[in-house]
Amino acid sequence: MSTAPFSSETPRIFLAAPFPDDFKREAARLQDSLKRVFRTGVHWIPPANFHLTLKFFGETKPVKLEKVLRRLAEILADAPSCDVQFGDFGYFGSPRSPRVLFLHGESPALVAIAERVLAVFPDERPRPFRAHLTVGKFQKRRTREEVEQAAELIAKWSDAGSQALSLPPVNLTARITELVLMETIWVGRVVEYEARVRYPPEK
Repeated sequence: MSTAPFSSETPRIFLAAPFPDDFKREAARLQDSLKRVFRTGVHWIPPANFHLTLKFFGETKPVKLEKVLRRLAEILADAPSCDVQFGDFGYFGSPRSPRVLFLHGESPALVAIAERVLAVFPDERPRPFRAHLTVGKFQKRRTREEVEQAAELIAKWSDAGSQALSLPPVNLTARITELVLMETIWVGRVVEYEARVRYPPEK
């Protein structure tokens, strides 16, 4: 385990699985295909920020941060390297209120790791871990035209699948070789993620 200093006493943190650069480039091409469908009203995640979130902790006070660091070191001491297979596009929300556009992943090994973490640090609203790579978030402030256009597209997607939007097939594999405790940093109006603690799965 390697560490870097946090920027504050109550850092905003999350546990993530980072991707190699070659995977990010391929995922960015799939993101571009979504951009051609959803032309406005979406905030697109910079490919440099692509990752899988296993657990979001949020702003963490010193006492809890100490526990997080201690328990993650224990839980992740023997976490294996694993593959995540991405096979389709996905979205969260309803046609009238879509929230997120993502690439849907499958990885039993990563699910098992996430479940170990969530057993110690459960979410306020427990729900099964889903391996997904967020590539876009619908903006909260959208014009009526943007809302109507997105609703029509999502409804079509819901009825007939992502192929109904002329989206390409998804067939990507990412090799996960480490897990990272990340800190969210605001640089002006731009969000950056800084690695603070790395958990190499293989000694």
